[in-house]
Amino acid sequence: MLSQYLAQIRSLLDSYSRPAFVLDVNVNSEVRPGDQAYLSGVITFVDGSELHFAEFLDASSQTVEKLMYRYHYQDRAGQLAFRYDNARHQPSMLSSSHKHLPEQVMASTIPALEDVLAEITVVMGWV
Repeated sequence: MLSQYLAQIRSLLDSYSRPAFVLDVNVNSEVRPGDQAYLSGVITFVDGSELHFAEFLDASSQTVEKLMYRYHYQDRAGQLAFRYDNARHQPSMLSSSHKHLPEQVMASTIPALEDVLAEITVVMGWV
């Protein structure tokens, strides 16, 4: 199950490495004992913006669960455009899954990497 998920992510990233708006895709995956894996990478876009992402995955049950995730999109100057993550906050939020914008944090669902990439391409007008 875990190897299938990682293969799907690699296929997704391969498909995004072809469009003219992507300069570089760098991804690393580390399979760990207990049907777990750590996936991380950076996608660099033509305008110099970058998506930094990480997922800590557990497939010990019948599904692949994201125990931890971060999808951080920033402009060429390194300034936050948006970030999805499930890090704990002080003060506490009602939802562990949330989206950061430059001026606010809001509850969100757990996004898929594909959804985050689609959001970037739409926001930037690349599709």
